[in-house]
Amino acid sequence: MSRANVEKFYQEFLKDPALQEQLKTATDRNSTAALAVELGKEKGYSFTLEEAQAYIDEINANLPQGELSDELLESVAGGMRSQFPNLYCQQE
Repeated sequence: MSRANVEKFYQEFLKDPALQEQLKTATDRNSTAALAVELGKEKGYSFTLEEAQAYIDEINANLPQGELSDELLESVAGGMRSQFPNLYCQQE
């Protein structure tokens, strides 16, 4: 059930600019996960730090690696930020 809560929190995060702003204060993977647990709890979602870290790792594992295609490069050329800041931080 907790994995489902992480997923639900992430879906809410994608739709909530205020929540996105709050998570921008995190500086690395661990602080992002810890803040997600805290903010998730405030929103009624219960999941552990380890579950949040695992979800972040899962998202990172599914990101494309290597060079961007011309199509993808054009879609990000405007300087858009990630929907989930700090997900792309290296593990400590």
